[in-house]
Amino acid sequence: MPKSFLEKILFRLAYLFAWCFVQLYRWSCRVEVKGPLLDCLNDDRPVLLTWWHQDMLFNFYYLIAFAKRRKIATIVSQSKDGALATYLIEKFGFTVLRGSSSKGGKEALDLLTDFIIREKAVGIIVCDGPRPPGRVAKPGIVLLARKTGYPIIKIRSWGARQHLFQKSWCKLVLVCPFSRVAIWSDMPMLVPKESRREALEEYRREVEKRLNEMADLSEHYFSGPIPSIERLRSG
Repeated sequence: MPKSFLEKILFRLAYLFAWCFVQLYRWSCRVEVKGPLLDCLNDDRPVLLTWWHQDMLFNFYYLIAFAKRRKIATIVSQSKDGALATYLIEKFGFTVLRGSSSKGGKEALDLLTDFIIREKAVGIIVCDGPRPPGRVAKPGIVLLARKTGYPIIKIRSWGARQHLFQKSWCKLVLVCPFSRVAIWSDMPMLVPKESRREALEEYRREVEKRLNEMADLSEHYFSGPIPSIERLRSG
């Protein structure tokens, strides 16, 4: 949360900017959802969501409507950038626990586990980062799935018109208003509670592989032709 008067002003300005973008998206973007995501979000049963940092802006926007009627929780890093992200995400109705794979990760994962089990909430872990390389899955989402018994849904979003921040470590994407947007989701993946190190590593690699397959598909979707990776199980 903001500590100084200047931080409070800057955070409020950032929220105003984000709020304007949310309204523009709501009225101008045409979103096409592929796979089981929408059915899972409309169901009362808890589920875990994961995606790359590159996609996080539009993905969080898309979930705002669902955060109004069911609890959705995530982990945000303890960095200065994470403080602003926490402020914005909480303002839009999400629950945030602070921590990352490099600092406070175990404690934050335990808090997230307890919260989503107690509240039967949707849990989110952005599974690469908080440091490069991008598109390399950390084990957090797999550990969370083992602890909770909830299924993982892997997500990828991509716009027909968007700006790619090439200098950011994750090549962050900002979808432009008045754009067509496609959101891919993969079939739910369960991680058995008896899974140990080797099995957990297999699940981690599977998360990474499927997210990168969806990423490859998405980057050709609006420009065509769509490559053979259309074999994705998400259809």
